Formats: sequence, structure tokens, C-alpha cells
Amino acid sequence: MVHFISIGQLINSIFHISGKGNAGSAAAAASTVQAAASSSAIASSSSSAIASFISTSTASAISTSTASAISTSIVSSLSTPIATSSSVSIAASSSASVAPATSTSAVAANSTSAAQAVSGCDALIQALTFPDQQVTVVSCEDITSGTALTLPTGPSNCNGGSVQTDLRRVTLNIVTSYASSNYVEVWLPTGQDAWNGRFMATDNKGLSGCPSYDDMIYTSSLGFSVVGDNGGHNNTEYLGMDAQQFLNNNEVVIDWSYRARHAAVVAGKQVIKTNYGQAASYNYMLGCSNGGRQALQSAQMFPDDFDGIISGSSTNDFNHHMDWSGRMYVLTGADSSDSKFLSYDDWVIVHDEVLAQCDEPLDGVADGIIEDSTICDFNATKLTCADGQTDGCLTYEQTSTVWNVFSQLYDQDGNLLYPRLAPGAELYASTNGVLHGVQGHVTDWFGDGFNNTSFDPSTLSQTEYTLADDDDELHGKVSSFNSDLSAFQAAGKKLIMYHGLMDPAVSAEASQRYYLNVARDMDLDHTGLDEFLRFFRISGMYHCTGGIGAWAFGQNINAQNGTGNVITDIMNWVENGEAPDTMTGTKFVNDDPTQGVQMERHHCRFPYRTTYSGSGDSTDADNWSCELINDWQECGVYNVPRLC
Repeated sequence: MVHFISIGQLINSIFHISGKGNAGSAAAAASTVQAAASSSAIASSSSSAIASFISTSTASAISTSTASAISTSIVSSLSTPIATSSSVSIAASSSASVAPATSTSAVAANSTSAAQAVSGCDALIQALTFPDQQVTVVSCEDITSGTALTLPTGPSNCNGGSVQTDLRRVTLNIVTSYASSNYVEVWLPTGQDAWNGRFMATDNKGLSGCPSYDDMIYTSSLGFSVVGDNGGHNNTEYLGMDAQQFLNNNEVVIDWSYRARHAAVVAGKQVIKTNYGQAASYNYMLGCSNGGRQALQSAQMFPDDFDGIISGSSTNDFNHHMDWSGRMYVLTGADSSDSKFLSYDDWVIVHDEVLAQCDEPLDGVADGIIEDSTICDFNATKLTCADGQTDGCLTYEQTSTVWNVFSQLYDQDGNLLYPRLAPGAELYASTNGVLHGVQGHVTDWFGDGFNNTSFDPSTLSQTEYTLADDDDELHGKVSSFNSDLSAFQAAGKKLIMYHGLMDPAVSAEASQRYYLNVARDMDLDHTGLDEFLRFFRISGMYHCTGGIGAWAFGQNINAQNGTGNVITDIMNWVENGEAPDTMTGTKFVNDDPTQGVQMERHHCRFPYRTTYSGSGDSTDADNWSCELINDWQECGVYNVPRLC
């Protein structure tokens, strides 16, 4: 029997399991089932390279006759009639034995597709079961390409956009603990041969309680069935990267750390299998920033979730990353009233000197791009004003600030906690990164994440560093720094990491450090790592996207027009055994594809260094090659940088 309950009853049933409740979480969950306003559109075309790859792949083909037969079988086997109601209501599923349902008033007009095993939303909802999960189907609708997304009240504080393909949009609420739940969206391409037979999971950026709608729009336009979720909490501010719902509810922290992602993946796969009558042939994840951390954590904790993972600009070693980010404010001061503070013009002076020492002298090309910032042994002493000099130089205290900014973070016993800011990233970081005042996510993390509403970012110290380390297990192993990927390797899975070397928010050297730790702890050389892990250092790229270098390689919707595409690369590696040796990035004139290509670069996998030939046009990717770094595994106090 299908039971309809009110929204209030739904929230009560979700958050009073085992006799416990949480008003804040209940309110957050209630917001996920409210109607909402539409958001602005994001319009873009899909990558022709991926479209070509997908269209020629036979692994994902679904015949019309097979789909029709499956559809007939499932629909005719339904013994419970589809419930209808003129009121706004939601059907609850408390166990796998009760099929979730929804009122027809919450479902858009259904359309049939030869690629689908069920004829419409009503049939899909009636057929769905979720073994070992407590899931409620909140809504289902079929929407057409170009439709602007309407967002429930909670996720309405997120970027929405317009879908770029016809799809079926299913929303779920998954109970993750006695005091938390996860809002999930599953997007299912509809129409003849619209689905490519593959699944793509997306991420959460920063501390955000938002599905990554931009990545969902992008990857669904490529034919993937896609899952996104809010990480177990909703944003409380528009586009905020806040963690206010972490306060006094550690279950929400655990959800955001890993649990919400895994729960969404498990439930999403069930929706896909029911909708199409078959499971996805291949399962992938795309994540950047905190999403890069989540991607690595999936490889560490749930090696069977995905066949291929893309982890970009990762904030793994998360606790120490937050220590490092917050420390920058302590080092640089708040404003010009502090003698150690540097203005933007001061950082221009620093940046020019960094390039003078580490651009052309190291890579042979004076283009403002340091090809390998990890070998830049920057000497800040030259910045200090000589006697009587006042222009184009820094005071002694300001020079000390620069030395500190380019230093690693250690604990009180001299153990490395986090690498330095990569030289070359300092100028952009002064306006859009860790050198730009108080970092809001740092305040939220050490405040709400540790139930300390009186936290003062100007007093961040070893006390907070130690507390974060001590609470890592409590927070769901949010550090995501386990370098033993043996289970992932044994399962035959593949992982691509990338990081922009001009990242202003996350040290690019942190990703290289993780690679080195995997090599050390798994006792593998680079040829052994090449079998399942490849790491690409992207010169001239900022955080996840943008930059002065060849930064576009299909990693997100803004980068889809580049010559290379990392999604194609991971698919080729997983499905055809063709591992990428380089990642081809493109820089368009003014970052506008209609204005033509400014430069391209074949970014080499580590431990190879992208090296200029010494002659020819440096903007031509063919004038660069990959040279093995002979001492890539060395680390220690006297190395620059100290990464191990």
C-alpha cells in the first residue's frame, strides 16, 4: 500500500529515528521539499570531442526493441496502482519493501523514450526500491532542453541554470543519520539514444550545501546520467560557501565529508538501473577543489563506487589546508594600518621579482608563466628597499611577510603540515585567494565546524591545528589524506589528478605531495603509479579554471571548448586502456573561443616536466616535450620545496 503523508509528517519521520530529533536539520530537510523560484541560465554547447567519442562507442548502445521489452515487463508487473491526489503530497518509503510514490500533481507531463525501461515518472516512482537505504522520492519531472531549473528553497541559494538536453529529473531525500539527511538530484537523459550508458557523480564546492548544477548541466549534455547532492546541508546565504549548519550537529559534518556523497551514488545508481532497465556500463566522478578532495576520499574509502575519477585542485589534507589558509591572514595582517601588510601594488612588485627569478631563467620562455614552480627557490631579500630608496621595493617588515608567505607550515615539533604557496600565484591570491583578507570558509570551519562561535581568525594558532587533527576521525576523516590506494588499484580503477600551478586558494604543491606519499607508502615508482594514478601539473592555471596559461581541457563547462578533454581522457583510459601521457590545454584569446586560440600546451604527467625545446613558437604545444625529473622522489629539509 502506498501511504501519503504531509510535509510535516515526512520531516517528523525522518528526524525522529531512534527517538531522536534535530530541529535545525528538520528545518533544513523541510526546505528541500518546498517549491522555489527559477535561477539564471547557463547556456553552452557540449564538447564535440566527447560527442564524437560517445557516438562511436558501442559499449553503451541500447536497442529500441530491448528497451521496449524491458519497459513492457516492468510496467505490466506493477501490482500497486499509481496513487493520485489533487493535494501537494509526498509518498514515504521507510524500507525497501515499500515502493516510494508521489502525487501526479508533482510530476510534469511524461514522455516516453525507447532508451527507457519505464514509460514515465509515475511508473518510475512506482517501480523504485532502495535496499538498505531510507529514501523518499520528493519529485519527478520530464523537462526539455533549454528549461531553466526551478530550485527548492534550500538549494535556491545556489547557482541554477538551464539544462542543455531533454532529461528526467528525479529528486530524493535520503536519511543519513538520526540527525541528518541528504537532498539528491538524479538526471536521466531522455529521447532516442540520449543516454550514453554511463554514470557521472558530481561534487560540492568549498563548504557549500549546493549540488554542482553547472557540472550536472555540462555532463548531462554529454549523455551521462548524473547525480548531484547538497552534501547533507543547504546553503544559508546565496552562493555562500558557508557551514552554519555544521554548528552543534556533527552528523552534518560527516555527511558533507563523505557520507552524503556515497549515499547519493548508491541511490542514484538504483534510479538509473530502474529507469533504463540496466545499470550504467561505467561509473565516473568529476570533482574540483573540495570536490577534488571528495573524489580522492571516494577512491580511499569506496574504491568500488567508480571506475574512473577526476580529482582537480584538491583540498585533501583538508585540516592542514584550512590551517594554512587561515595562517595567511595572521601573516599578512588585515590592512595598511599593519606594518607587515602588502597592498595590491606591493604584490605587483613581488610578482615581477618572482618572474624575474623563476620564469625565463628556469623554463626558457619569458611569458609570465612559471612552468614548474616547485623548483623556484625564490629569494625575497632583493625586494627590500636600499637606503634612501622608496619606490619599487618593500620595507623590511613587508619583505619578512613575503618570506613567511612562501614558507611551509610546520607543527610545534617541526613536522611538515602543509606546503608553501606556489611562487607565481601570489598576485592573483592577493585579490582572489588566500592573501585577500579573512577567508570566510576558514572562519566557518573553525567556528561552526568546531562549535566555537567566538572564534577569532586573527588568533589562529597551533592550538587550532592540533584540535583539527584530533577531531579528524570525528569529522568523518575529512583530511582525505590516506595514501594507501591499494584497494583502488586492485579493483582496476583509474584516477586522474590535476592542479593549476597558479592556484591562489590551494597550494598546488599539496597535490604533488599526495602523489609522492602514495608512491612512498605503496612502494611504487612512477611506472607502477602510472597503472592507476596520473597527476598533471597545469602551468598558468588558477583554481580549477581560468588563468594566463593553457587552462581549458574540458574539466568544467567553462573549459569545454579546448582541444583536449579530461573526461574523454578518463573514459579512454577506463574503457580502452589508453592512458593519457599529457593533458592538452588551450588558452583562447581573452578566454573567448570565438576569438581563436592564443596558445596550447601539452601538460606532462608528473614526474615528467613540460620542457621548452629552446626554439620555435612557445605558444605551439609541439615545441614542448616531457622530460623525466630524475630526483622526483627526493624530499627533506634542504629540498625546495620540502614535500614529504
